[in-house]
Amino acid sequence: FIQPDQNGFLPKRQIRDNIRIILDTLEYYEAHPEKQMALIFLDAQKAFDNVNWRFMSLQLAQMGFGKKYTQAIETIYQKQSAKVIINGELTESVVINKGTRQVALFHLYCLC
Repeated sequence: FIQPDQNGFLPKRQIRDNIRIILDTLEYYEAHPEKQMALIFLDAQKAFDNVNWRFMSLQLAQMGFGKKYTQAIETIYQKQSAKVIINGELTESVVINKGTRQVALFHLYCLC
């Protein structure tokens, strides 16, 4: 599931390692200006903000995660809402239906 080029969120790898890759690429381009190159940066935060919960649940089941684990994940995502303070005033509840939640894995382990 994890690509060999992924550096963030893995033991002994750091997202800052990508900076070195970018610098190496730029140095290579400077030495070889005849080459055509492109650098693309994807905002991981935006990717996590747009996770479809139903899709995630189906993928967990398809990948063989157990029913208890899948149900625990689904429970975390049920009936989510938020309120925002704007100019000192609390807004009405806003329904949240996509994105990822931050949950301590230890708590999830205890649920299963």
